[in-house]
Amino acid sequence: MKSYITILGVLLVFVSGCSKQLDLPPENILTESQVLSSPNSADALLSSAYFKSYNAIKNYYYMSADVATGNALTIPTSGFLALWNGTLTSGSSLVQTLWNNHYNAINEANVIINLIPNSNFDGAIKTKLVAEAKFVRALNYFILLRDFGSGAITGNLSGAGLPLQLVNYDNYDASKNLPRSTCLEVYTQILKDLDDAAANLTDLATATPQAFRGRAQKTTCYALASRVALYMRDYTKTISYAANALTNTTQYVLASSPALVFPVTTATSNLALSTEFIFAFPVSFNSDATDNNLTGYFAKTAIWPAPAFLATHAPNDIRNSASMMVVGSTTGPLALLCPSKFANPTGRDHLPIIRLSEIYLNKAEALVRSTNSVNAEAITLLNAIRQRAFPAGFKPAPFTAASFATPSDLITAILKERKWELAFEGHDLFDNIRTGVAPNAALTDQTKWVYPIPKREVDLTNGLITQNPGY
Repeated sequence: MKSYITILGVLLVFVSGCSKQLDLPPENILTESQVLSSPNSADALLSSAYFKSYNAIKNYYYMSADVATGNALTIPTSGFLALWNGTLTSGSSLVQTLWNNHYNAINEANVIINLIPNSNFDGAIKTKLVAEAKFVRALNYFILLRDFGSGAITGNLSGAGLPLQLVNYDNYDASKNLPRSTCLEVYTQILKDLDDAAANLTDLATATPQAFRGRAQKTTCYALASRVALYMRDYTKTISYAANALTNTTQYVLASSPALVFPVTTATSNLALSTEFIFAFPVSFNSDATDNNLTGYFAKTAIWPAPAFLATHAPNDIRNSASMMVVGSTTGPLALLCPSKFANPTGRDHLPIIRLSEIYLNKAEALVRSTNSVNAEAITLLNAIRQRAFPAGFKPAPFTAASFATPSDLITAILKERKWELAFEGHDLFDNIRTGVAPNAALTDQTKWVYPIPKREVDLTNGLITQNPGY
């Protein structure tokens, strides 16, 4: 039977870095034979898999991680409050949409991984396509596991993870339904995909910034793997992956100020991508100008930084200064602020997924946890992020070993720095959960720290895909 791969929506052009839309066949459908017909067709499908990943991550699911812990506030009638207040049900369209969007991206990655090796393309082209597809598959499985895996980030690696679909599918076939693999099995596959991808990718030297930082490179794979290993509590691997990600000091450079990473702009077209971005979805280069990403922050009518959270910053911290907490839309409440991370008036800022500063903090935390010591290298890494957050003349005294009575005190400082540094980038909820901290007063039941498996998936498989406890 001929298999069809549906490509929905307008693709972000990761391939060439230009703003030109891809020329898709009628009805936006490619057959597998078309995908195999030329590298351009295969690259179009890979672009679609990247775009589906972006579509699955953006907006509600991205923003809710900061609303959940109080970094951000939202209106009481917001449609995504159920994502963090413990009232989600298995019949919710939110969880079904999240599940579907990530598995759609995984399926398109699977097509490339399984079919491209049999094409007659140049060997180097095949290798690169498959490697990037493995990164895409790993990214989507990681987010799904983080959101749906029972025990995935609370230390129960024997808990039920996800159906691990590694073969592309065309039409529904009940005989091909898969049970949930354990969290450890899913993590193992994610790291295998990232290891394979890293082994077959380079850090391109001549790519345009949006292509370089919007598509997987060797460093991209190591960087994501450092987060994956941190979440699964394999601190030895976290250190190793982070060290590999930090070796390219030419193309990935820590900015001297966080304000330089996210400058306030009034531009309505292509925005610069900082050298600190390891992976981001280059939304401002999308040819569809109506794709207003995270406009809620700019408008301040749906979501905004919580004043109580902003008050936790030390005096003179640039991340809470007028250079990074800005007015945003003047038609929105002037008493509320907009983070410069999403301050573009058309909402077309890039969507940051992995930044270099996170890798510093990943490695710092893992060093302390693995050695159970007030680790000197961890303090150096922490100081690098903390010191650059203050202007010259107002920098606090650097931390030293004497600053911390116990390793736990150093961990606390690292986690606080993560909260300030990575605010509004979709991390805080998961940092709380993986460290055993209830995200908020409404979410103290640990069974609600993961989403319910969509009811449709349980019903279609007659329970082969089991429901998470508590739902």
